[in-house]
Amino acid sequence: MKQISTFQITGMTLSGFKSYNGPMELSFGNPTIVTGGNGKGKSSVADAIAFIITGLPFFGERGIDRLHCDDNGDLFLRMGFVDGEGQAHELTRTRRSSRMTVTFDGYEIRQLDLAEMFGEKDVFLSIFNPLYFIEELGDNGKNLLERYLPAVSHGEIMEKLSEDTRESLMGQEFLSPEGYLKRLREDIRELEETVIYLTGQKDLTGTQRRDNQESLSDLTEKLAALTSEMELLEQKRYADLSISQMKEQLVELSSRYDETAQDSGTAGQAEAAFAELHRRMGARGAEQYVSKFTDALADARATVNELATRYAKEMGYYKGFHPGISCPVCHRPVTEENLGEVQGDLKKVITAIVAEGRERKAQLEELQALDAESNAVFEQFKADDLQTLETQIQTLSSQNSAEAGSERNSELDRLRTDIQNLTATLEYGNLTQAEYDRLRGYDDKRRQFESDLAALQALTGKSGTDYEAQIKAAQDQVVHKKKLISGMALYLSKRAELTFSALRMNRVAISLYDVVKTTGEIKDTFRFTYNGRRYDRLSLSEKVRAGMEVSEMMKRLTGRNYPVFVDNMESVEDLANVRPTGQVIMAKLVPGAGLSVKGRSQASAPSKAA
Repeated sequence: MKQISTFQITGMTLSGFKSYNGPMELSFGNPTIVTGGNGKGKSSVADAIAFIITGLPFFGERGIDRLHCDDNGDLFLRMGFVDGEGQAHELTRTRRSSRMTVTFDGYEIRQLDLAEMFGEKDVFLSIFNPLYFIEELGDNGKNLLERYLPAVSHGEIMEKLSEDTRESLMGQEFLSPEGYLKRLREDIRELEETVIYLTGQKDLTGTQRRDNQESLSDLTEKLAALTSEMELLEQKRYADLSISQMKEQLVELSSRYDETAQDSGTAGQAEAAFAELHRRMGARGAEQYVSKFTDALADARATVNELATRYAKEMGYYKGFHPGISCPVCHRPVTEENLGEVQGDLKKVITAIVAEGRERKAQLEELQALDAESNAVFEQFKADDLQTLETQIQTLSSQNSAEAGSERNSELDRLRTDIQNLTATLEYGNLTQAEYDRLRGYDDKRRQFESDLAALQALTGKSGTDYEAQIKAAQDQVVHKKKLISGMALYLSKRAELTFSALRMNRVAISLYDVVKTTGEIKDTFRFTYNGRRYDRLSLSEKVRAGMEVSEMMKRLTGRNYPVFVDNMESVEDLANVRPTGQVIMAKLVPGAGLSVKGRSQASAPSKAA
């Protein structure tokens, strides 16, 4: 249906509507004056015009049955009007036996078609009834205005901003300024939380580094003490012994043994085998266990030590918490109100450390058990090999003695004994068996210390994360985004100013929302004032005047210029300050008088309601 943006009512016929029983013909002009006493049908004229267009009475209330005349069940309304192009039209609404029919220029149409022609009911009634917008729509009026407020382009807003603000917003993409502001505030919250986290991590890393330095110093001292004791044992081991002479003597004895053994074929072969067994026995006895778990054990010990240090530190923090301090992890001020919450958060951290510590300690103990088991297997295999070699030597010696029993064999036995004694002296030196075993154990411990020391040095020597640079970068981002928020707040404020210019009226002021200039947040603040006063504080005449201004504003916003029905005109001296732009129908109480509907240039003969 074609939109009718402007029209003036020329006449109406009412029948079976409220107090109008039989057909009543009414003529309209501009302006039209409706007068009469109470109950004579003045307000019914307003209801009839609203009803024929919207299907609802003057104030939009539901309940069609109350609009029927008690003495006539067939409702009939006809309205003649002229549109903005000067074309005359006729609109009728009838109801018979609960069936409603609407015709336009003789063609039956739907209520939906009427809405397309005259606009939605709230728009029409806000123009036609000056009191409808504020008294009936209330806060819903905000939604109605927002739908019809003209959009202000991004370029218009930017042009009205200061040069500094424009530069700060240049290059920023925001289809929705409100959504963009929300993202900025979320970004700032995340950045501030990142700064708190990084500050805590920086402090924690510093503490760990100091703890590692202390452990490194302690381990270095232990390694130095162990090395010193090993050096003392080594000094005692070869004190007053000429190692070079002993080695030369060993070479000489071995040569003599070989020469003696070679004097006879079979005996020589036996002695060669005998010598090989002694060589293998010496080599096997000198072998030391080399752990394949050294690096893994060092890493596991370092992790367990680090967790133990963190646990001690966090427990110290936990036990020392009291209102007035700042949390050393998150740097929040601790108050009576949040003490339990902060302690609860730290307790979760401690619980996590304990759980990880138990897991890592179990891994360390598992590695230690595997290493001990591996060492035991090595020693057992070594003992078995030595025992086997010793048995082979004894068997070969017995066989050799049984076969020879000569002076040559006695010489070989003596040389063997001398070689064995000299070999033992080169290995043990001046040490007792206990001292020798202790020296070998120290050697294992030194390797363990050196492995742990290397792991700590690696941890301490790491450059790590540059928390200071990250904290500064995050803080710079916060400053930048806060500057953007300030710019967006000015942008939104200017947009509101330009948008609300369409709501500017003579004495009425309407505000849909406020922009908080510090944060850019938009707060719904639907306010309606007349000369700075709230609507509920106004007199009836002031409410009528305020409503007329709103009616004119709705005409401007929607581009529709429809008639306005002003009731209670007896309370208003004139409408000079309102300056209505379209047809005005004014109802005025005249006590005791019959109904009169008089348009301009009409005679003043009264009309009589049935």
